[in-house]
This record gives sequence, structure tokens and C-alpha cells, in this order.
Amino acid sequence: MTRVGFLLGLVPLAPLQGQVAVTRDVDLDHVILATPSLVRGMEEFTRLTGIVPKQGGRHPGRGTENALVSLGMGRYLELLAPVTPGADSTPARLAIQGWALHTRDLPALLKRVRAAGFPMEGPNPGSRRTPDSTLLQWRTASTGGSGLELAPFFIEWGSGTPHPSTTSPGGCRLVSLEVQVPDTTRLHGFLKATGYQGTLRKGTPRGLQLTLDCPRGRVTFSP
Repeated sequence: MTRVGFLLGLVPLAPLQGQVAVTRDVDLDHVILATPSLVRGMEEFTRLTGIVPKQGGRHPGRGTENALVSLGMGRYLELLAPVTPGADSTPARLAIQGWALHTRDLPALLKRVRAAGFPMEGPNPGSRRTPDSTLLQWRTASTGGSGLELAPFFIEWGSGTPHPSTTSPGGCRLVSLEVQVPDTTRLHGFLKATGYQGTLRKGTPRGLQLTLDCPRGRVTFSP
């Protein structure tokens, strides 16, 4: 395998809840773990890590709901599942579905990336209410096409919206997030245009790999 770019190294443990954590203009915001059942997915994550995710609420119009775990430093993990009424006996499975970079100035980031020759869709508004009725608001933008299948999407959190990394249970530490694709050329150019420094590998199969250090040891998630 050929490794391109920079390693995303060890990061400090999660900050105390309420501490301001988002400090970089463009950095990793969150990683999405898809699961067919939120309840089962939460149970499986707890079994693997020793950390109980916090339910975050439902996404209006999307038919999904989530649960969150803070990774500290403005980063968090999102367990995402379709809304399933009643009891669900679906076997637990957690697979990486995607990832996001946060920015404080989404229009400026979009302008820079588009100037580098990459198509972008957005910004698109989004929101959800937490179980305690706190309203979270954000804007997102995304790209696509050949060579960009595993590109991150962008998110800019609304003014006054508490970042999930400051309100979710901590205890897991991010060790690495690696992206592997058969041809790194286009994705490397995209990440370079964003200013984000991460780990990009040339190889197959295509996929993301997330490694965490948690109370029950080191855990790796893949597609």
C-alpha cells in the first residue's frame, strides 16, 4: 500500500462538557457509524467500548435517529439508524458510513474548493431537536463523482448551537481515521484544497477505518 498525506495522530482525551473545543478552521468534525437499529447499535458500542452513547434525537424528514459519543477536541462519533417503531431484534452491526469536516466559514471553504476544480452541492440547512428539546442547527455541503466516493462532507454549526463533542459522553480517544481508495489522486487533491491533513492510503478494498482507544481497549471500525 502507498500512504499519501499526513497521519492523523493521537489526540488528547475528551474535554469537560461545556468546554469550547472547536478551534481549527477546518478539521475533523464527526464520523458516522451506521447501524440497522439504534438500540441494538448502542448496546453493541457499549459492549465493545464501555461507553454508553447518548441519544441525540431524530432528523426531520429523513427517517433517521442518532446517538452520540464525544471524541474530544471538537470531534464526535455518530451512531445513525433508521427510525424503527417498537422492539427491534435486528442483529447489531456498526459500519462506517461517512465522515464530516467542520468549518467556521462554509461559503469561504466552498469558494476555495470550487476554485480548485471540485463540484460542490450546498450549503443546505439542517436541524434536529435533542430529547431535552435543545434545537441544533447547521449547514452542510458535499461533493461527489469518480474518485470522490469517500470524500467528507462539510458542516458549519449554527451560532449558539452547542457542539455535540461538548454535550456527549466522553471516554474514547481517537487514534486514527484512515481512508483507502484504489486511486488517491482526486481525493488527495480535494483534501489538499480543504486544508485538512489526514491519512489517505492507496489500495483495495475502498473504505474508511476508524480506531479508538476506549475503557475496554482499542477498537477498530470499518465498512
